[in-house]
Amino acid sequence: MNSHLLNGHYQILKLLNDREDGKTYLVEDVNFPDSQFIVKQLRPPSSNPQTLTILRRLFASKAATLEKLGQKNDKIQKLIAYFEENEEFYIVQEFISGNPLTDEIIQGQPLSEDQVITLLLEILEILVIVHSYGVIHRDIKPANIIRRESDKKLALVNVGTFNEAITNTVDNLEYMPIEQVNGNLKYNSDIYALGMVAIAALKGLPAKEISNLRSQKNQLTGEIVWDNKNLKVNRKLAKIINRMVRFDYRKRYQYATEVLNDLKKLINVEDDQQKQHHKKLLLVLTGVVGCIILGVGAWQLRSPKPGSDAELKLYQEGVNKYDAGNYEGAVEDFNQAIKLDPQNALAYNKRGDAYYRLGDYEQAQADSSQALLLNPQDANAYFDRGFAFSQLGKYKEAIADYNQAIKLNSKNGYAYYGRGLALAQLKDNKGAIRDFSKAIALKPRYTEAYLQRGIVRRRLKLRQAAIQDFDTVIKIDPSDAKAYYQRGLTQSINKQKYVALKDYTEAININPKYIEAYLNRGDLYSDLGDNVEATENYNTILKIDPKFIPAYIHRAIHRFSFGNYQGAIEDYTTALKLDPNNITAYNNRGNAYLELGNKKAANQDYSQAIAINPNNALAYYNRGVIRSKQKNKQGAIADFQKAAKLFQQQGEQDSYQDAQKEIAILQHNLAPAPTTRPKSNNY
Repeated sequence: MNSHLLNGHYQILKLLNDREDGKTYLVEDVNFPDSQFIVKQLRPPSSNPQTLTILRRLFASKAATLEKLGQKNDKIQKLIAYFEENEEFYIVQEFISGNPLTDEIIQGQPLSEDQVITLLLEILEILVIVHSYGVIHRDIKPANIIRRESDKKLALVNVGTFNEAITNTVDNLEYMPIEQVNGNLKYNSDIYALGMVAIAALKGLPAKEISNLRSQKNQLTGEIVWDNKNLKVNRKLAKIINRMVRFDYRKRYQYATEVLNDLKKLINVEDDQQKQHHKKLLLVLTGVVGCIILGVGAWQLRSPKPGSDAELKLYQEGVNKYDAGNYEGAVEDFNQAIKLDPQNALAYNKRGDAYYRLGDYEQAQADSSQALLLNPQDANAYFDRGFAFSQLGKYKEAIADYNQAIKLNSKNGYAYYGRGLALAQLKDNKGAIRDFSKAIALKPRYTEAYLQRGIVRRRLKLRQAAIQDFDTVIKIDPSDAKAYYQRGLTQSINKQKYVALKDYTEAININPKYIEAYLNRGDLYSDLGDNVEATENYNTILKIDPKFIPAYIHRAIHRFSFGNYQGAIEDYTTALKLDPNNITAYNNRGNAYLELGNKKAANQDYSQAIAINPNNALAYYNRGVIRSKQKNKQGAIADFQKAAKLFQQQGEQDSYQDAQKEIAILQHNLAPAPTTRPKSNNY
């Protein structure tokens, strides 16, 4: 045992690794006996004083980041401390008791598909957090994935942020993509490495065999060839892994969230296929029992005839195309299957699903209705038709169908969820909460039900309860950007602006194209007086979608608030080119023209807003302000009277009082009040 105490209190128990760039020790803190930690020594490439000064700053910055990461997720190895000794840097990390994945990936003993999918899901959820902090792991490999002894969950260790800051060594070539070898590190370099781990697990290959696999490339494409005839792998899983390990990083998945979403879709499709299989059996059995009990043909599901190979083949091809996302092709196959057997309830049911995916909700509803005519006991058809009715805005009809689905299958959490959505649309908020709660009771990890219940609770001003729902979603799925966004909205309503900013940022880190999160974050920065950050958020939206009208409107409102009236006019004008009937843009552009002294242009914009919507109270009020300034007393009174009437009808009491005040001033032949200003839409 080494007698030297690192940093005065870490007793070295064992040398774990000795490399050119530093050593790794298992240590014990003498101040806390039986407490074991990992200490890494990182030798700087140079002892030049100037270099050391720069490295110290980098080291401290990286340490702070890793400390936050460990606090964020208990599956990321925690940073305990860091220090410098004899011009060498040291980090003290949590010792995780367990076994590395190298103990599970054994030569010739491949893991099952389910095991590999679970492995990918667990590590990807961790990577979402790591990447959201601007950190790239750099060293994803089985040795750095530990199955914890405490709960058998996977944890990620040796996040490479320190090596990146202090050393320039290149290691782990077996799992490393070419751009990382060349020093052009990307976030999806980690995705490549994880994909290689998945391949190793599916094939039962240790690290030394991975090097041989990398040399087996397709001569035409240059991609790794690993999925051969002897390896039976779900083609959709293979497709996901192939995209993870594409040679060119630009053709790979760009974000860990994208891989997670595709894996979840794969799991859902498999669940749906199993559900369809059980549904077929249920329908056939129910038909037989019904005929025996009732003795009459009240209904009969005709399963494909024993010799109808063509019908069976068409139906299965349609299902395969549906599962692959080719909904148009699926509809064509189901059409042919229905021609061969017009009584095929399953084909109608599945064709309705395909039409729903294509956005043809009328046809989806019609197909579900036909399936129900053929089999009135099909709970799934009621469920499907309920969703079609909801999309058509027929919420009462949707609720009736969900009621039938629940009557036939009271354990269907999805039916309660669907009915909850419809009730929420009808403003039956308490009923919606009851249904979402029932869905959660049946499916405790049903994140969408928690999310929607949180939204309705916020609507009822039960904000703390809403936040608890969003917290639960995040706990179940840390990569759910919608939950961070909705929690941010709730915190913003609670005037917790900085907390809301953090949530919007989390949502954006998970989904860098989350337009609504940028929009709300921009508005918050604007409220906080941060011109640069607000503008940057609106600009980012317009880079993602140059035709997103609300971004122009919100940026214009922001510019107006900072006195940039000409910039606001330009944004409103662009919005009107995209939507010539946008009343908000006309009304607010009129305000900007008025600030620049262009009363004529302002009057034209207010009048245009009124022409589009004769019940627009703001436009009447603002035109009244203009007419008052132009000494058009009768015209101003008429506009304020119209505005007052509309404000009163709309329950806007403060604005109603403002309009009445302006009328009183004009009727007493007084000059316009100096504080009279036009009103703006806040969109």
